[in-house]
Amino acid sequence: MKMMKWVLLLVMSIAYQTSAMAKDTYWTAHVGKDGTVLRQWPKWIENVELSANANYFSQYKLIFNNRIVHQDPGFCTVSPIDGSTEDRLLHGQAKVIGKPKAEGVTVLTQLVDVKGASGDNSLEFLVMCMR
Repeated sequence: MKMMKWVLLLVMSIAYQTSAMAKDTYWTAHVGKDGTVLRQWPKWIENVELSANANYFSQYKLIFNNRIVHQDPGFCTVSPIDGSTEDRLLHGQAKVIGKPKAEGVTVLTQLVDVKGASGDNSLEFLVMCMR
């Protein structure tokens, strides 16, 4: 009987520990320079709002699908992948601006260290968030 109590206590503690460990959730997407979502998994981005400032930067506001993203992501990262020209490939930069929220995240793209006016700074990028 005493052995049964110890086994039951061990099973309960294992069950509690596995339920307390949260599994990381990842969301990935490929966004075109015009703000269209080319590919995503799962369907976590509902809309992208692009505001382009010529010769300065382009800002993408990614609005999340609230059925998929219930809480603030713990971390988001972005990588520019625009290889349409050599300048875009070599000088294109992208970064997440501010803290990612459950409503969405802001991404800023820019061409840095180009000779003369940079013109359109909109870039194609990959984004990944996790919780």
